[in-house]
Amino acid sequence: MNKSPFTGGKVALKTERKEFEFRKSKFEIIYHYYVCEDTREEFTDTQTDELNLVQVYNQYREKEGIPFPPEIRGIRQKYGVSAAKMSLILGFGTNMYAKYEAGEMPSISNGRMIKGCDDVNTFRNYVLNCTDIDEKDRGKILKNIDKIPAYDKFAEDWLAKMLFDWNNNGKENGYTALSIDKVKQVVLYFADLSKPFITKMNKLLFYADFLHYKRFGYSITGLNYIAIDKGPVPKRYSTLYDQAEIIKKEEIIFPNGSAGEQLVPKKNSEFDVSLFSESEISVLEEVGTKLKDMKTNDIVTLSHQEAAWIENEQQHKPISYDYAFFLKAF
Repeated sequence: MNKSPFTGGKVALKTERKEFEFRKSKFEIIYHYYVCEDTREEFTDTQTDELNLVQVYNQYREKEGIPFPPEIRGIRQKYGVSAAKMSLILGFGTNMYAKYEAGEMPSISNGRMIKGCDDVNTFRNYVLNCTDIDEKDRGKILKNIDKIPAYDKFAEDWLAKMLFDWNNNGKENGYTALSIDKVKQVVLYFADLSKPFITKMNKLLFYADFLHYKRFGYSITGLNYIAIDKGPVPKRYSTLYDQAEIIKKEEIIFPNGSAGEQLVPKKNSEFDVSLFSESEISVLEEVGTKLKDMKTNDIVTLSHQEAAWIENEQQHKPISYDYAFFLKAF
C-alpha cells in the first residue's frame, strides 16, 4: 500500500509480535499493519489481514494435525478426482473441498478425514461406501487408485526423513510438506536460468522459499535451512544435488587453480510447471530475474545482510521461516 486511506499521504509497514486467539487456542504471530505517517493511525488492508490470518492458521493446522492447502490439493490430484467429487465422496457440502484447497480452515474432524485419504486403502473404502457417485465414476476412480503403488507415500516420506531430517510441517520448513519432486524442479529451474555454482544455488533456493513465505505464509519446497559461513543453505544440500538426477555437476577450473562445480540441466530435462501454483511461479521468476546475473561472491555478501544469517551463523543453527518477514533483498 502506498497511500493512507485517511489523508492520501504516505504509510509505513510495521511488524510486531502479537498473540491471537483462534478456536480457543492462542498463537503468537508476526503481526503486519500500516501506520499513517500524517495521523499515526494504525490500520490493515486485505493483504496484511490475509498474511496475519495464514500465520494463525498454520500454527493451528500444526497443532491439530490438519493438512495444509497444498497437501489437500495433492491428495485429490493423486487420485485424479475433481474437488466436487471429493466433496461427494467424503460427505462434505457442495464445493467444500475446493474451499479447503483455497485455504478455508476445515473442522478438526474433516481435516483428519482428508489427511487419512492420503492412505490408498482408506480412500478406497470411502469410494466403495459412497452412495452419491454412479458406478461408472466409481469404477474410474478405483482404477486410478489401483495404479498407485501401496508403498509410494511411505517411500517418499522415508527418503525425505532420512536424507533431509525432515519430519512434520512447522516454522523450520515453512509449513510445507517436503516434496522431493518440487525441490528437483526448482533446482532445474535455476540451473536452466543461469547454470549457478552450488554456493549460488543454495542462496537462490533460500530466497525463493523465504520470499514466498514472506508474501503468502508458506514455503515452496519445504526445505530446512541452516546458517553457515557462506550464508543460508538447505540442510544436507550436497545430498540434495546428488539426488536431483535431472541436473548434473560440471567442474570448472579457475585461472588461479581453484575449482568449483556448476549445476546444469541434463539434456531433454524440462521444468514441470504443473507442480507449482501461480504464486510459486511468480516468486521463482522474481528471484531468478533479480539474481540470475549476480556473481557467487556478491550473492553471498547479499545473504550476509539478512538477519536469518546474522543471528544464526555462529552456531550454525536452523533458520526459522519467521526471518522471512525481515528479508532485505526483497
